[in-house]
Amino acid sequence: MISFVKKKIGSDINTLNELRTGRLNNLDKFMLIAITVISAILYIPFLGNFFMIDPWENHYSHVAWETLANGSFAKLWYQNSNRFWSKPPLLFWMLMPLYKFHISEFTGRLPIALFSIGSLAGFYILLTRLFTRRVAAISTFILMMAPQYFMLSRQIMVDLPFIGLNTIGLLCLAIYYFGNIPEDEKIWKIPRKDLYLYLFYFFEGWGFLAKGLLSVILPGAALVIFLIFTWNFSYFFAWKHLKKHLIGFGVYTAVIFPWMGYMWYSEGFEFIKIFIWFHHFKRVAGEIHKPNDLYTLYVRILGYAMFPWSAFIPAAIYHYLAKGKELASNHKKLLIMSFAVGPFFFLSFSGTKFYHYIAPVVPFLAIFIGFYIDRIWQERWTLTTKMEAVLAILLVAAIGRDIGNKSVTWLNIVTFFNTRGVDRISSWTWVIITVFTIFCIVLFSMIFSRFMRKYGFHMLFTIAAVFMTYYFAVCLPVISRAYSLKPHVDAYLADSPERAPIADYYKWLRKSVGFWLKNDVTFLQTDKETSVLRFYDKPGDQYVILRPQDKNRFEALMKRINKKTVLIFKDSRNQLLKVIGPGKERDFSKAKAFKVESLPSDMVRTGALFDNVIMLEGYKAVSGELISRDGKMWAKENSTITIDLYFKALADNISKDYDVFLHTEGDKKDMRTKGDENMAMGTYPTTFWKKGDIVKHPIKVRIPKGSKNDYYIPYVGIYQEEYRGNITNRDEVPNDGDNRLELLKIYLDR
Repeated sequence: MISFVKKKIGSDINTLNELRTGRLNNLDKFMLIAITVISAILYIPFLGNFFMIDPWENHYSHVAWETLANGSFAKLWYQNSNRFWSKPPLLFWMLMPLYKFHISEFTGRLPIALFSIGSLAGFYILLTRLFTRRVAAISTFILMMAPQYFMLSRQIMVDLPFIGLNTIGLLCLAIYYFGNIPEDEKIWKIPRKDLYLYLFYFFEGWGFLAKGLLSVILPGAALVIFLIFTWNFSYFFAWKHLKKHLIGFGVYTAVIFPWMGYMWYSEGFEFIKIFIWFHHFKRVAGEIHKPNDLYTLYVRILGYAMFPWSAFIPAAIYHYLAKGKELASNHKKLLIMSFAVGPFFFLSFSGTKFYHYIAPVVPFLAIFIGFYIDRIWQERWTLTTKMEAVLAILLVAAIGRDIGNKSVTWLNIVTFFNTRGVDRISSWTWVIITVFTIFCIVLFSMIFSRFMRKYGFHMLFTIAAVFMTYYFAVCLPVISRAYSLKPHVDAYLADSPERAPIADYYKWLRKSVGFWLKNDVTFLQTDKETSVLRFYDKPGDQYVILRPQDKNRFEALMKRINKKTVLIFKDSRNQLLKVIGPGKERDFSKAKAFKVESLPSDMVRTGALFDNVIMLEGYKAVSGELISRDGKMWAKENSTITIDLYFKALADNISKDYDVFLHTEGDKKDMRTKGDENMAMGTYPTTFWKKGDIVKHPIKVRIPKGSKNDYYIPYVGIYQEEYRGNITNRDEVPNDGDNRLELLKIYLDR
């Protein structure tokens, strides 16, 4: 096999320690095959071996499924609303083709793994334009086995696509400035060197579709640091560069405009305000309730994220920046360093610090370490190098102790819930001791043995690969039980094939329940007793998922309404209970004012179907000055119009206890009013309706004074807690595509 490979590579093997100045040669092609095959072997097996991790994997899978189910593409759906504006669409576009055929852990993670493999191949190809092929190969394999990159390559999150696109884009920028490409070399009549700059903007444009304005902020921070390092602002502001950057910005705009332009046109400035201002600038400022920490947090996280290669980071950075006089003129090194330093400082001083936010720095640390390992792999070890090896051993021991004490550490660097306890993994302690002992022995023996210096790094790469494979094959199936409620969902479906009402009794949406039950669950907050009692005080059986510490409080509430619980399934963190009993007797005497025998003849018909169980037959204005003139409806400013809505039950035993919402919005999006109320003012909940019941519900449309609008539209719909009822015949009735029925236009009579 080795002789066959050597024969195929031929004399190109002699280019291992050279930069690539032209097309890929046989050595490059072999390296690409090796990178693709090895990363596929590491990343693809066991993709479906563990539950989707709360919150991100289940949350983003939910958005992809619901967007697909609603036949949408540009507008993302979540919980029956197409106003999921916290993330751009690229990840969801990646998930939807496979989710069209089958939804599982494997089909969700496969596109991410494949994107990661492609990113590694691109990483190698571009690095060979900046460093020797040997440095490029070592750096690529270090990145491939860096735990945070490894973890993100198997997680349904927006981060890996962004990291891949941002890294490829920044390397293209470095090649534009410092790649060894003749000025007169062209492709498609464009100078090849300039093409790399345009590719930088192209990839960052897709980076925007992956994770928003970070595609501007992180490269911008890196470029500012580079200009400060070199004190040469002509790299950007000289006209020969600036004019090309302006063209590149046009490329960036061309990539993002189809989606951004459509959303802005469709949803108005409110979309920009929420997507850009709220979810970007307020997140950075820390005004959104998200985790924060000391600015030194990411130093510790990078120790875990790059382990065991993080043991080489101090020496790697030192040697990368060594020889100060030479460094001042070696702007290529400074630019690559800026790609790590700029984002690191921006993210460290951001007001929101998720552990995985620092991941864009990891590929560039891999380059520094690859540069260092290449140096000590080929050169004779000096006393300084041997001391650096001892330091690396001490760092392995220090960082390894943290990881050894807590098997969930690597998962923590990609999840929100980084303090959650997990079940014990019996093999973990012995495996971690064995692996780290071998790693330290190999590194220590390299101090004295030339043979180990030659083959020791092969052993270290093998140990890292085997250890990460063990983590995914053995550890994550156990750890993921603490991050998913899918086992409880499966137990519920087995015990209740008819899908009796179920609620999650918790203070925050647990995404795995909402996703695997496809919205057919109610989230009840533990501190809102009225809502809890209202949900369970109804005929028939119900179910609840709760934590053991909440069980006594919940059962005390159930006693108030003559109900009790039966345990169906439990683990160490959560329980599935069946709620049985007659409930309290209900007095429906006050409902007589809202139950009607027939529909009024002068009602305006709508015929909107909600979840195929309730129809809004129509509406009738009953009070307030609403004037018909010139074929339009007019009203005065500062007036209130009462409108009766007429709902009809299309089924018995409606599982959801719907309320009614009203959103009154103007054409200029100014001075919005709203009103949410219990159905029939709480006198006749939908869970007690009988098929054929007609229920009148009054709403009050308020027209404020002094707005900029020319007209207002009252939008109505039904909901239960976080769930919005789905208009199932939206093609037949006027609606905004967001499960809000448009009643009428009310023009302002000023």
